[in-house]
Amino acid sequence: MAIFTGIASAIGGLMASTFLSGAVGSFLLKAAVGIGLNLLAQSIAGKPQEPVFAINGSLQAGGDLPRSFLIGRTSTAGSLVWVNTWGHDGDTPNAYLTQVIALSDLPVAGLREVWVNGQKVTLDYNTPDMSWGWQVKEYRNDGDNLWVKFYDGTQTVADSFLVTTCSNQNRRWDVNRVGRGVAYAIVTARVSNQMFSGIPNFKFELDGLKFYDPSKDSTAGGNGSHRWSDPSTWGGDGDHLPAVQEYNLLRGLRWNNQWFYGVQGMSAARLPADNWIKAINKCRAPIYGANGLEPTYRAGGEITIDAPLANALEALNTSCQGRIAEIGGFYQMFLGSPDTPVIHFTDDDILSTDEQTFTPFFGLSDTINGVSATYPSSTDGWVMKSAPSLFRADLEALHGNRRLMAKVELNFVPYAEQVQRLMKSALEEGQRARRHTLVIPPRFWAYAVPGVIWSWTSKRNGYVNKLMRIDGSVDRANLDVLADMTEVDPSDYDWESGSDYRPPVDGAVGSMRPAPMPIVSFAAMPAVEQDSNGNNRRCGIQLIWDGAVTGVDFVRYEVRKTETLKIIDVGRTEAVDRASIIIAPGTLIPNQSYQVRGRYGTFDGSTPFVWSNWLTVITSDIRLGQLDLYPISVEGLNQDVTDMWRDQYDNARRIDREVDRLTSALNDLTADAEMQRLEIRTGLVKEVSNSRAEYTSLIRVQSDGLNALSGKVDTLSATVADNKAEYLGLIATEASERQMQVTALQQLSSKNATDLATLKLYSETNIQRIDGNVSALSQSVIDAQTAVGNVSANGQFRVVSEANQGGSLARISLTVSATAGGVPSQGALFIEAIGGGKSRIIMDADSVIMTSGSARAAPFAFQNGALTLMAAHIAEVTFGVMKSVNGRLRMRGHDNFGDIRLFSG
Repeated sequence: MAIFTGIASAIGGLMASTFLSGAVGSFLLKAAVGIGLNLLAQSIAGKPQEPVFAINGSLQAGGDLPRSFLIGRTSTAGSLVWVNTWGHDGDTPNAYLTQVIALSDLPVAGLREVWVNGQKVTLDYNTPDMSWGWQVKEYRNDGDNLWVKFYDGTQTVADSFLVTTCSNQNRRWDVNRVGRGVAYAIVTARVSNQMFSGIPNFKFELDGLKFYDPSKDSTAGGNGSHRWSDPSTWGGDGDHLPAVQEYNLLRGLRWNNQWFYGVQGMSAARLPADNWIKAINKCRAPIYGANGLEPTYRAGGEITIDAPLANALEALNTSCQGRIAEIGGFYQMFLGSPDTPVIHFTDDDILSTDEQTFTPFFGLSDTINGVSATYPSSTDGWVMKSAPSLFRADLEALHGNRRLMAKVELNFVPYAEQVQRLMKSALEEGQRARRHTLVIPPRFWAYAVPGVIWSWTSKRNGYVNKLMRIDGSVDRANLDVLADMTEVDPSDYDWESGSDYRPPVDGAVGSMRPAPMPIVSFAAMPAVEQDSNGNNRRCGIQLIWDGAVTGVDFVRYEVRKTETLKIIDVGRTEAVDRASIIIAPGTLIPNQSYQVRGRYGTFDGSTPFVWSNWLTVITSDIRLGQLDLYPISVEGLNQDVTDMWRDQYDNARRIDREVDRLTSALNDLTADAEMQRLEIRTGLVKEVSNSRAEYTSLIRVQSDGLNALSGKVDTLSATVADNKAEYLGLIATEASERQMQVTALQQLSSKNATDLATLKLYSETNIQRIDGNVSALSQSVIDAQTAVGNVSANGQFRVVSEANQGGSLARISLTVSATAGGVPSQGALFIEAIGGGKSRIIMDADSVIMTSGSARAAPFAFQNGALTLMAAHIAEVTFGVMKSVNGRLRMRGHDNFGDIRLFSG
C-alpha cells in the first residue's frame, strides 16, 4: 500500500540491504519493501504492533531495570536509586523523606518542569539555600514542605546534602556515589498531613541528550560550530528533530569514550551528508501552527537499551513520516512530503517483455477512511491521550457507508498539532492505492534508489508527470532493474492550522484538595508599646482579623522588609478570639516600611489555609532611648550634673558675698550703738612715687545680748602702677539664737589691668535653726583662678557635708574650666553620698581616660559617647547589640528575641 511505506529492511545488528538477489520476483519484492514499515504505517496497513516506547509514568525500582536515555522533550518518572527517612521537625522523628531518582543514564540538556502527584508545580529558582534544592511553591504551608534538586549527568562529585544531611545509621550515601553520566533528581518531602496523604510521586519533564547536528558542522557540509569529535559543541534545536536523533543513533551513542547504544563503528561516509542535512532541514522547516511558527517535525521520548535499534528508528520515523534506505552499506533518510523527482520516464521505457504487476485499489481489509491516535500529552500530566479522531464522510460513502478506522500510538510525538498533521497526511496518503512493479533498462539503475521520486507519463494509465516513490528495487543479472513504486502526491501534506487543527480538550490534572480558607478581615497598622510609666518604648505593628471563626487554632504571621522582600520575623498567636495582636519583635526599625501577611492555622494541619495579601505598614518613629540603655534616668542625671555645676558657681559667688559681708561688718565703725564691741586696729603704709606697700589688721569682738561676733581681718598689699599683689586673711565666728557659724578665708591675688591670678582657701561651718528645722553645713573650698587677656582658667576643689531633719548629703566636687578664643571647656568629678543608701561618682568631661604605668598602650577611654577598651575580663554581660569590628558577626538581644548572624560578602 502507499501510506508511510517503509523502505529500509529490519535493522538487526546493522541493517540488511533491501536490494535482493536477481532471482527475486515481483511478489517477493513486494513483501520485502514492507519489512521496514514504521509503526504508523504498520497500523494503517493492518499490522498492529505492541508499542515499545511509552512514557514511564510510574517510579520504577529494582536491580533488573534496563538502562535508558532520553531524547528530545519528554517526561519520565525515573527509577528509584536510594531512599531514606531522617531528621526531626520539632518533636516529630524521621520527619523528612529523601528519594534519589535516576532519570537518564546519559547526560541531558536540562530540566523543564516537575509534576507532583499529577500536578505541575513551580520551582522557586530564587531559593536562597540550594543545599536541599529548589523549594516547591505549591507545597508551602507553615514553611516549605518539598524540595527538588537536579543533576544533568555532568556532575563530578557526590551531592553533599546526601552525604551529610540525609545519611544516618540506617542508610548512608557514600562520597564516591557521584552518578557519573547519570541525570538524576533528589526530592525531599517533609511530613505534612495537609500536603501529603502518602509518599508523593513525581514526573520530570526534560530536554534529552545533546546531539551532533551535521547541518551545523561547517566541515561536514553544514554551517556552524558543531564537530563530531568535540561533544562540547553539540546541542541546540536539532536535539528535538527526529532526523538528527536518528543520525546519532546510527553513528552510535557513546559516553566517556565507551559505546552505549546504537550502531558500532558507523562512519560518517556511510551517512551521506547532503541527504541527511536535507532531511534535517525538512524537519526544521517552520510551519504555521495555532501558537505561531513551529518546526514541522519534532520527537521526544525514552529509549531503553534493550530495545532493538530497528524499533527505535521505526518509532522515530513515525514522528516524521520517515523512511530509511540502505543501498550498498550507505544509509539515506527520506521523510515528509515527496521530494522533487530525480528522473522522468514513459511507457516506452518499460521493458514489456518482462512481467508487470499493477494494484489499482486496496482490498477491504486494507482500506481506511478514518484515523485515531494516542500521544503523550504534556498538558495532561504526560499521560497517553487520544487526539480528536479524524473521520471522512465522503470516503465512508465510497466504502459502502462503512467506517474503517486505523489506530496508531505516537509515543514519540508530545505535540498535539503535529499529531493531527500526521493523522491527516496519513489518511490522505492512505487513499493512494496505485502500486506498480515493473522492469526498466540499466540506464535507470543509478536512479533506482528506494525513497527517491520519479515522474511518470503514461497514456496507458492516464498519468501526466505522475509522481511515483521507489519503494524497492532489485538488480537483475543483465543489469535490468526490477522496481516497485507507489503513487504519491505533495498535496497530501497540505496543512491549514486555522481550519484543520482541532484543539484537544485538556482535562484538569493534579491533586483535588479543598479550597484553602483565607483569613477574614485581616488588617495591619503601626502601633506603639509603652512601659508601665506610659513611656513610648518600642515601635510595633498591630494585626487585626476576624476572631469569630471556628475550626481555627492559631493565627500565623510573617513580616518582611518592603525594599528587599526579606522575611525578618515569623510568629503566631493562639488567642484567635482576641482578633488583634501587637507584634514588636525587636527587629523592627522605626520609620521603616514593612509588609505583613497572615493566615489561620490548625494544630493537626488537616485544614488548608491561604495567606492574605501582603499589607504595607510604616512603623512609628520611636527609637531606642535612655530608658533602654541605662538603669537610671539620663534626663535626671543631666539635670543633676547641671545642678551640681550651678551649685559650684553659686557657692563661689556666695563665698564672695559672705566674705564681703563679714569684712564690712568687722570694718563698720558706725554699727548699732547698742552693740558692745572691742577692737584692735593696726596698720603700716609706705608709698613712694607710684608704688605703695600697705598692711592693715583688725581684731573685733562685739555682742548685744542676742548676737555675738568676733573676727580678724588681715590685709597685705603691694602696688606698682596697675600691678597689685594682695593678701586677705579673714577669720570670723558668729553666734545667735538661730545660727552658729565659723568662717575662715585666705585669698591671694595678683592682678593688673588685664591679667589676674587668685587663690582662695575657704572653710566654713554653719548650723541654722529656722522655724524649728535645724540644718548643718560644713565645707572647705580651694579655688584657683587665672586670666590673661580673654584667656582664663579656673580650678576648684570643694568638700561639703550637709544635714537636716529631712536627709543628708556629702559631696566632693573637683571642677576645672578654661576659655580660649571664646570657646569654653570644662570637666568635673563629683563624688557624693546621699542619706538613705545611695552614692555615686559622676565624671563630666569630653574624654574620660584611665591607664596604668604598666599598660598604657591599652587605656580605658570614654570619648564622644563611646567606650574604647582593648581588653576586658567580664563574667556576665547584658547587651542589646554586639558586633565585630568588620561588621560580619552580629549578636542581638531585644525583648524576648535574640539571634546571632554571620554576614558574608
